[in-house]
Amino acid sequence: MTGRSARTRAFTLLEMLVATALVALLAGSLYASLAIAFKARRSAVEAVEPVRKTEIALAMLAEDLRCAVVPKGVLAGPFLGQDGKDDRGHDSDSLEFYCAASSPEQAEGIGDIKKVDLACELADDMGAHVLVRYVTTNLLAPRTVEPTREVLCRGVFAFSLRYFDGSEWLDNWDSTLENNALPCAIEVTLQLEDPRQPDSNVCGYYASKVYLLPCAPAPSTAMQIIGGP
Repeated sequence: MTGRSARTRAFTLLEMLVATALVALLAGSLYASLAIAFKARRSAVEAVEPVRKTEIALAMLAEDLRCAVVPKGVLAGPFLGQDGKDDRGHDSDSLEFYCAASSPEQAEGIGDIKKVDLACELADDMGAHVLVRYVTTNLLAPRTVEPTREVLCRGVFAFSLRYFDGSEWLDNWDSTLENNALPCAIEVTLQLEDPRQPDSNVCGYYASKVYLLPCAPAPSTAMQIIGGP
């Protein structure tokens, strides 16, 4: 009776195989669901990444531009914006100006005014271009100080700047020829490469914003700033 009862409670080989097959089926279904979820997450991140990169870069540029100081005085230098092209023939403008902003560095000679240089550079031999910012904080140094290099955005397709003088938009600005005045507004256009076609001549993401400069003279027609030419 004891042996018969033990044989009755045991699992047969067929039952074990069926249970193993069901567990494998459930595991396969769970893996497929997770794979779909991870793929959707990667697609969402790739779709949002260009927007996030552009917004961060433009936010950093906006902070400096809104703090631009009048280009005259002891520490403040000229406001120079130059129109240019890179090796691919895309817009690659540059800008040199001085702005008032506090520095996190606590060192002698570092004040509230810093010099900022914006430009697009070739990052490597693969043809990748980056938007960089060179910041010089110690303007009273007795010798030439190497500026701090900061990469604002990678994979840049084109970078262009336009300057509003109160009546029209200009591609260049030289404050020494404009009575030491700042432009009323600056239009910043940043275009990124298409990550799916990095070697193509197609822009992947495009963003353009206009920033008013508080220390600039008041424009004659405010509506022209928003609408452009």
